[in-house]
This record gives sequence, C-alpha cells and structure tokens, in this order.
Amino acid sequence: MNLQELREQLNIINDEINPIGINVHLIKKNDNETETILKADISVELANELKEIFRATINNKFFDNQELVLREISNSIETFNSIFYYDLEEFPEKLSSANNFDPFSEYDDFSFNNDDIENIKAILITVGNVENHFTIYKHVYPVTIVRQDRMLGFLPIGDRFEKLSSNILQINNSIDFLFANDNLFVNNIKTLSSAYGYSEIIKNQARQNITLIQDLDLIANIGELTAFVDNIKYAKRVLRINANSPVLQLAKLRIIEFITNHPKLSTKIRMNATNDRIMLDTDISKIITIGILNDDYLKSNLTDLDYESENKSEIDED
Repeated sequence: MNLQELREQLNIINDEINPIGINVHLIKKNDNETETILKADISVELANELKEIFRATINNKFFDNQELVLREISNSIETFNSIFYYDLEEFPEKLSSANNFDPFSEYDDFSFNNDDIENIKAILITVGNVENHFTIYKHVYPVTIVRQDRMLGFLPIGDRFEKLSSNILQINNSIDFLFANDNLFVNNIKTLSSAYGYSEIIKNQARQNITLIQDLDLIANIGELTAFVDNIKYAKRVLRINANSPVLQLAKLRIIEFITNHPKLSTKIRMNATNDRIMLDTDISKIITIGILNDDYLKSNLTDLDYESENKSEIDED
C-alpha cells in the first residue's frame, strides 16, 4: 500500500455525498492479562464531534502536507515528516487484539456498572462502512483518565458546582496508529516502543540479520556485533541490512578489497592479522561495517565526496 492508496482510503472521512459512520470500541485489560474489546455507546453529537476533530487531523497530516513520506519501518532512520508502514515479520503481541479486530462484528457494550475506565488500554475509532473503512488507534495513557478519587473536580450543574462523581476518559485529536486494509501504519513510534514492545522486536529482528553477516565469514569477532544490537540505536542500523543487498551477494575478498583500498574507510576499519576478515574493535568500525553491508556508501560525481546514502552525511575525516 503506497501513500497515494493510503490517502484514498483515508479520504472517505471527507465524503459529504455518502455519509459515513463513526464507531468507537474500547480495549479493556482483564485481570488475567487477557484483553476484551467492548463497544462504546456514544451519542450522535459525540460521533459528529469525533468525526470533525479527526477529519482536521487527517487532512492536516495527509492532505495538506505534500512533503509527507511513507516509509517502511524496517529500514528507516529518518522520522521527520513521516508515516511508517509496519513491514516487520514479527508483529507486536500487545497489538494483537487490534490487529484481529473487526469493527463490524458484534461486541458486548462497555458498561459503567461492570467495567472500570481505569482498565481501558486503548480506544479504537472506526471511520466508514463494511466495504470501505479505517480504524484510528489511540493508546490510553495514565493522564488520559481524570480520576475522581485523586482530584476534587468542580462539575457545573445548572448554577451550582457539584463534585465529580466518576472517572472521565479524555480524547484528544492525536493518532498513534492507523489500521487500513489489514495494514498497520505507525504515526507515533515513541508509543510503539514504550508501550508495545517495538524496541525488543527491533533487537530480535536485528539478531536474525546478524546470521546473514555470519554466513559471509567476513567478521573475525562476530560476537561484538551481536552485543552491539543490545543498544536499540545500533539495532536499528543492523535491522536495515537487506538480505537482497547486492553487497551480500559479493565474494568476501571483494568486500575486503573495497575497504582496504578506500582512502577513508580503510582508516576506520581494522583487519585481522591475515587481512582476510574484519576486526570490530570500535563502535565506529561497527557502524561503518553495517553501512557497507547495506550498500550505504556512495561517491558524489559533483563534489567527489563520499557520503552515507541514507542521510547524505559526509564520511568523517577524523
């Protein structure tokens, strides 16, 4: 699904000719660590208000912003002005309820008598109909719930202020994730990492990529790279290594020759005593080796400078 296709899917929220529906469901955490999806009974007024605030958010993000880039989450370092397509093989287990969610199936209603707002994990807001729809996923943070037992709320009733007698669930116009056509799109990577185990998934997938490197017999101390991915910052770099990278198809000696004959890379990466394998003895040597394996380095014909292709940063002389 490319960006244009995603925009076409989201544009149903702007359809004034064929009115669309708004459905709200809640993911509730159970005592046994399972989850239950419940339907929220909302008023017509609230449904219309939700439609308007998210119409504004979606238009601002996807239609008014022509610089927006859709990136695959597996190989992206740049996060500015981006929406991310989740393309990793391992799917976040903590998003499994939402991933299996069918907004037009029957669900029990959320009951204020039987269900506690404090147990709500996420809000699912579905826009559209059975044939054409998408779902907005909003994580419920602790500050999202106004707890009546932790603050004295003044609730206006007529001309009198009464005490707040129940918890309140707040909804703002932010979007954490989008589910569209069985695809997950991530707008808030920070939440994906902090609440849904994304950091561990990156590390797991990066460790799998190390086996690709190990098969090359290119690195003498491969254990250094294995330990390197315990740092999420570097695990993201290893994750970007593509099994179909042309570098991985080259003979080992061809890669060694490229490094040893390169005026800058040869000063950053040390070889073993027999000059047939790389020794990873600094973080810089690890970062550059990962970049080489992902074919990240190029030379500008205009300036004759060497660059790392992902962010066009010049290879440091120091």
